[in-house]
Amino acid sequence: MILPRLALRNLLRQRRRTALTLMVVVAGFLALSLAGGFMAQTFQGLSDAAIRGGLGHLQVMPPGAMEGDEAQSLEKALPDGESLAARLRQDPAVAEVLPRSQFMGLLSSGAKSVAFLGTAVDPVLEPKYMACLDSLKDGAKASGGAGSHWLSADPSAREVILGAGLAHSLGASVGSLLTLMSTTRDGALNAVDVEVIGLQDLGLRELNDRLLTVSLATANQLLDAGPARSRLSIVLKRPQDTVAEQARIQALLPETSVKPWFELASFYRQVKLLYYAIFGFMGLVLFLVVLLATANTLLMSVMERVREFGVLRAMGLQPGQLLILLQWEGAFLGLMGSALGLAATLLLRAGLNALHIQMPAPPGTSHGYELDIHFVPAVYLIVAIGIQATLQLSALFPGLKAARLRIVEALRHV
Repeated sequence: MILPRLALRNLLRQRRRTALTLMVVVAGFLALSLAGGFMAQTFQGLSDAAIRGGLGHLQVMPPGAMEGDEAQSLEKALPDGESLAARLRQDPAVAEVLPRSQFMGLLSSGAKSVAFLGTAVDPVLEPKYMACLDSLKDGAKASGGAGSHWLSADPSAREVILGAGLAHSLGASVGSLLTLMSTTRDGALNAVDVEVIGLQDLGLRELNDRLLTVSLATANQLLDAGPARSRLSIVLKRPQDTVAEQARIQALLPETSVKPWFELASFYRQVKLLYYAIFGFMGLVLFLVVLLATANTLLMSVMERVREFGVLRAMGLQPGQLLILLQWEGAFLGLMGSALGLAATLLLRAGLNALHIQMPAPPGTSHGYELDIHFVPAVYLIVAIGIQATLQLSALFPGLKAARLRIVEALRHV
């Protein structure tokens, strides 16, 4: 136990130098930990947006649905989607199944027509499991109110909710009467008149400019779809079991293709890869900064303690023990730096979250979000281990230099 005591006493003796080194370590811990918490917030927000934006945890689709283009509406569809949905609802792992139909066509207002991407949903199930009400521009209001409201459960109601950009292109607003035109499953052209009952802000300009939502009943009248559905969005009772349930349900339904949400959310994957690259680069830079700063501190300590090391060697301390002594000093610097860094991270995280800072809208989106740095113990542990390893590495060269000192030359050193 003498070596740890000697290492700690030396760090406390050189207080100014130790304090400067600890500041570098704390700054590195703080930067990486806060970045990790911000990344966790971003990933959580993107995953929630993808899952509650219509994907669900799993999607059941016909084979080849992701390949090529459809020449007509529901050309690639589950022929008896409704009965398949009823079958899946009996599964003990499934909370709910939301049938969806996707189609394309033209939306007309008088002499002006705009191409659209349509999604037909169950007007009763959708608000229970998806964030459709949150995207209504004027809020979710009771039917008959002055602002936007959700689709009616009445099968005879012909209603549509437009993306804000699509409504602007047509000069439409809540209460406007428009005409939906598309092709049926057989390729025939069909049209229905609909009333705009709501406007949506979906967060992405491309979606706002093209997307509209109708009920499955209205889509059936337009597309002559019958029980056919483009997709079945499955909401699981245990989201953490998504991968296992995907494999199990795929085995139960070999005639279909079952995909987890993260394979379909391309934006989520791209942002995740980008953030990992940024985090890795920042970690490399901080690794070099901490490595050089700590190595310099310990090397200066070795140069100032040459005679001390000579006395220790004369008293019987082996070269390998001098190396271990410097390793202990690096270990204490890492432990103290990580402890102080964790305290600083928790305090700064609480302060930043309390300020309710509004972040600007990311590229391609229409609105910003509130900063909420997440508490992620795994990130703190990884950062602490990384910093500890860096400090042990930085103590290696000074330790080797101390171990190579000759006793006679060390005692005569001035």
